[in-house]
Amino acid sequence: MPIIQLVLALIVLSILYTRMIKREIPEPISKPQVAVPVVLGVVSLPVSFVLFLAFGTMLVAVGYSKDELPMIVSSVIGAFFAAGFPEEIAKFLMMAITIMIFRSRIRNVYEYILIGAGVGFGFTIFEEFLYGSGGTMELLRLIDVAAHMVFGIIMAKHLGLARYNKATGKGPVASEYIKAFVIPVLMHTALDACSGTNAFLASEDDLMVLIGMAMGIGAIIIMFVVQVVVLKRLKNNAEKYSMMVFN
Repeated sequence: MPIIQLVLALIVLSILYTRMIKREIPEPISKPQVAVPVVLGVVSLPVSFVLFLAFGTMLVAVGYSKDELPMIVSSVIGAFFAAGFPEEIAKFLMMAITIMIFRSRIRNVYEYILIGAGVGFGFTIFEEFLYGSGGTMELLRLIDVAAHMVFGIIMAKHLGLARYNKATGKGPVASEYIKAFVIPVLMHTALDACSGTNAFLASEDDLMVLIGMAMGIGAIIIMFVVQVVVLKRLKNNAEKYSMMVFN
């Protein structure tokens, strides 16, 4: 049942988020700083849907037709405009709002990372509530359930590093802002091009369908590994990011 998928996602992400919060040195963030990013993450999903409709309208206006393109190109374009671009923009906007709300209280790069994790958490929970399917897909979605959280962590980390470098003069600023947006969008687009918008799966050719299935399974496995690597590195570097203070 879809409700089982939602509950499992909530449990897994709650554990991950709680552990991240407890690792901050010398003390964790306040309860409002914990809750607000999650709430805004929930809001980011309908915002991303509005952006998706806007981009879809734009593509129709310029005469875009996926049937006229190679399947791989169609898959990538669909993933970019349906998920990678609008969803990461929406999450970025919610992170920006959170940063503005707590700007005077945000002390270090690690607290930026927690904002990204919270927004990704909220987005995922609402997404599971709307699109949870149950059955086999439930298991597959659970494997990469922390994907949005990881995208948010990467985005927020580079936003935090940009602010830190600007405040201390210890590194580049512009390139960190570019990384904050480009890396999550590319990762998200690649994942969805192999799964959600995979044109191979809609083919009438059995071989193409098998290729599409292999792409989807491969992408899920790779995303699982990425999640483990990113979360493990974050655990190992929590103290370092906590010590990267702005003032």
